[in-house]
Amino acid sequence: MRYLFDMTLGQFAVAVAATPRWVLNARSRLKVRRAYSEPLARRLALARFLAEGSGMPLLDAWPLAGEILAGTEMTGTWSRESPGGVTLCVELPRFFTTYGANLALAINKYGERLRGRRNRKRKSAVQRAKEYGVDVTLIDSALRRNPEERLRMVSEDMAFLSEIRGTLR
Repeated sequence: MRYLFDMTLGQFAVAVAATPRWVLNARSRLKVRRAYSEPLARRLALARFLAEGSGMPLLDAWPLAGEILAGTEMTGTWSRESPGGVTLCVELPRFFTTYGANLALAINKYGERLRGRRNRKRKSAVQRAKEYGVDVTLIDSALRRNPEERLRMVSEDMAFLSEIRGTLR
């Protein structure tokens, strides 16, 4: 099982079944400076599982998780007996099923919270006028002309208006 992508902190935390703050603190405590990757998430999830299930410190569970992942298959049970007669057993299918579900959730359903205001592309004034219902065909035809043609049109319109004013008086 090998994944070749990096995760965000939020996805990584969901895969490990922890809060982002716990992940940051654990990485700092374990002195892990690698990117948020799937193999790192798998090992940290197993270390957390061992630490919470057995009561051992995370610093002791981290190398043990690496040893378990390196030396065993995903099926079966890993066990180790201490000289004092205490046996630690890990049902790997149960762990990998839980971890796989968390990883799938992190990859497919997790979305980072967006910060700040959403970018809204502002439409042009002509486009907003069209949506409002204004007929912009005259504006478009005027904008297609060069400045000299526009000035000539304006002077013709002014001459026409002054002619009309003279006839109305």
